[in-house]
Amino acid sequence: MLWIYITALILQAVLCTVTTVGIFTGFLAVERYMLVLAFLIPIWGPVMIFILHFYLKDKKSDEDVLTVEKLRIEAELYKNVAVDDGMVAALTVPIEEALIVNTARERRSIIMDVLNDEPKEYIEFLQKAGNNDDTEVVHYAVTAMVEISKETDYMLQTLEQRYQAAPDDYDVLEEYTHFLWSCLCQNMMQGQVEVVNRKLYSTLINKKLSIRKTLSDYLTLAENELLLKNYTACEYALAEMGERWPEEEAYILLCIRYYAALGRGDEIRRVIDEIERSNRYISVKAREVISFWKK
Repeated sequence: MLWIYITALILQAVLCTVTTVGIFTGFLAVERYMLVLAFLIPIWGPVMIFILHFYLKDKKSDEDVLTVEKLRIEAELYKNVAVDDGMVAALTVPIEEALIVNTARERRSIIMDVLNDEPKEYIEFLQKAGNNDDTEVVHYAVTAMVEISKETDYMLQTLEQRYQAAPDDYDVLEEYTHFLWSCLCQNMMQGQVEVVNRKLYSTLINKKLSIRKTLSDYLTLAENELLLKNYTACEYALAEMGERWPEEEAYILLCIRYYAALGRGDEIRRVIDEIERSNRYISVKAREVISFWKK
């Protein structure tokens, strides 16, 4: 009988040691206070902790499948939310919708996930979260936006100083215009501040185009002038693109936006007719735009 007792003690000591090491190293997915169970219930205490560990791991795996997926929202003419093509597609919703449909605890979990991930990539979401009914969500979102705004202002000042020091450096000009445009696209500026920076962007991008002409720069110039309602400048940029890249889909879609802003329905129909007669391949986005204007 003595040897049985000694064996049980040794086994208990080994199990308690393994359990303790597993919990403190994070290998076992249970809280530290569960060690009491291991020490108070010989043999079965540690066994129960291992059973609980596997149960929690399986539960967490199931929750990961159902967790709201965080999506990066980009500013486009028509916003499409890309979701996985697998079985979980039907269970995936945009995070800004999750702020409405989820519980307070889940909403706060989502906002914390965004803050711990890369807040700068979720600016539009944070802006929407700032208008949420949940005061804690609003607090986190506004605080994050303030910090992002500070960093953005600092970066813009730094780039402006670098540009003033080297106005003929193409690389500096390219970095400056790229960052300024990203700020404008993300609605980081409002009111008169936005207008001033859009005018600054037009000046900078025109200088860049005088050095090197690219489709992407013409597209951003035309869109910027369109948003400023400088229709003559926008028309000039579109004309330049029409001479160099008449078949580019991005140019054609921007033409439709320009004609729509001016209320030129006949021109929109002309562009759509030309596209349909050409039998050229067009993207899903372009087909949606054409379908919208044909209604």
